[in-house]
Amino acid sequence: MRCIQCSHWDLKHSTLRAHGYGLCKALVPAQPGRTFSDRNACRFGKFAQAPAETVAKREKVIG
Repeated sequence: MRCIQCSHWDLKHSTLRAHGYGLCKALVPAQPGRTFSDRNACRFGKFAQAPAETVAKREKVIG
């Protein structure tokens, strides 16, 4: 249940994407600009598994 595996994790629109940090869409509008590492575990109880191809694309971008 890491951020990189969650469908709420948005790497594309994060200003820190080059460093592997993405936004959590589950927190909007409460905390819209808060970023999380790809290795971060979900602490909000809103984890939703992302498709395997999405996770693979994210891993490729991060390196």
